[in-house]
Amino acid sequence: MKKKIKASSLVLWCVAAALLVAAVAFVVYSFTDVRPSREISKEEAQGIVEETLFSLPKPVADGAMAVLEHVQITVKDVSFGTNKDVILQCDYKTLDVLSAVKKDSASLINEAYRISKEAKDEGKMMNATKLRLTLKEKLDTCISSAQPAAGEVTLYLYEVAEGEFSLYLSDEAINAVFGGMAELPRFIDTLTTAQYKNETVDITNNATLRTALKDCFSLVNYDNAQPVTGNFVVRAWRSFTTDFHRNFVQDNRWIYLAEGLGTTLSITALAGLMGVVLGFVVAIVRCTNEMTGGLTVIDKVCRVYLSVIRGTPVMVQLLIIYFVLLLPIGVPKFLSAVLCFGLNSGAYVAEIVRGGIMAIDRGQMEAGRSLGFGYAATMVHFIIPQAFKAVLPALANEFITLLKESSVAFYIGVADLTQGGLKIRSLTYSNYMPLITVALIYLAIVLILTRLVGLLERRLRKSER
Repeated sequence: MKKKIKASSLVLWCVAAALLVAAVAFVVYSFTDVRPSREISKEEAQGIVEETLFSLPKPVADGAMAVLEHVQITVKDVSFGTNKDVILQCDYKTLDVLSAVKKDSASLINEAYRISKEAKDEGKMMNATKLRLTLKEKLDTCISSAQPAAGEVTLYLYEVAEGEFSLYLSDEAINAVFGGMAELPRFIDTLTTAQYKNETVDITNNATLRTALKDCFSLVNYDNAQPVTGNFVVRAWRSFTTDFHRNFVQDNRWIYLAEGLGTTLSITALAGLMGVVLGFVVAIVRCTNEMTGGLTVIDKVCRVYLSVIRGTPVMVQLLIIYFVLLLPIGVPKFLSAVLCFGLNSGAYVAEIVRGGIMAIDRGQMEAGRSLGFGYAATMVHFIIPQAFKAVLPALANEFITLLKESSVAFYIGVADLTQGGLKIRSLTYSNYMPLITVALIYLAIVLILTRLVGLLERRLRKSER
């Protein structure tokens, strides 16, 4: 019998070892680089490069089309990589359009603002398309002043299907061939002021003006994501790493999440502190009224406060507090969010604490009074400490709820964690990774807080024994 058991164990170990070897071999094979299935000539590579590059500018992008007329690119050498790629060494000639726009940016932005302002004063509708068309003459003058630029650039063709190649264009390649055009949208976003009739005007929120200028140099069918080759394991991994780099590493976009997380935690901490203080005050007022019949007027005010806060959504409260009450008097968005969430949390804390106080045996109050303590002293020294101990886990859970509810602060423009994810999403047009990352960060914080609450509850149970 023992020999059979040993034999069975040996067979299981052999099967496990075979599966492990197969898994390792599969992973190694999956990540093994391979050469393209066929060779490609200079002429074919030249044709693919020209066809791709000359299809990039939008037909309405006058600036991009004007620069394209001066672009010349020649494939000098073709070599073959080990990742289904073909490496092209190219010479190029173009116009330094980025330097020209930077040099003439003040004139362009002032002209764009003047046109839109005068149209608005005349009651005319001026959208981004009309504004772009009116800037054509000024734009032609700007581009005609651009200096020639030339150099060498390395381009890559990837075999995305059997015998079919696709040109990969990084931001660096686009900037080289098109004279810095990939950098232009980011530069346009840095323009914050315009001069109009000897006055400096803030254009930070003028989306129409920025869109009009960007549309002059817009490119289509341009994705700086490296084409995915290989089997499904390689494709999945490279797709993930590419998305990760584009969403978080490129241009240090992770900072939006880091700063947003700091704002979220600050709002939660300050609002939680405000909610605890306010909640205890309201709970004591209500309990005093129920026990002694005093503080009648204040108790009615507290009841109205609780009914309003608990009967309306927190997002509606946030919008009313900021846009209706505090924005007209100049209160910042951050303080408005803290005030709103503090008031909201205070209502729920008040009911938690009131339940804890009312759950304390009435004999405790009578014992305190019999020892010569007044009502207030008995509450402070006997009732509240016992109630606080009983409701502490519930208060911790309310803090966790407050953390999650603070995610609606972005509706009033607070740069919290959710807003950070949405900012990255607006820059990369990627939905999956920024939003999933925001959710995972919230989940991680909640799990940590939940763990701490569990430790606190166990500690309280031990102290009771």
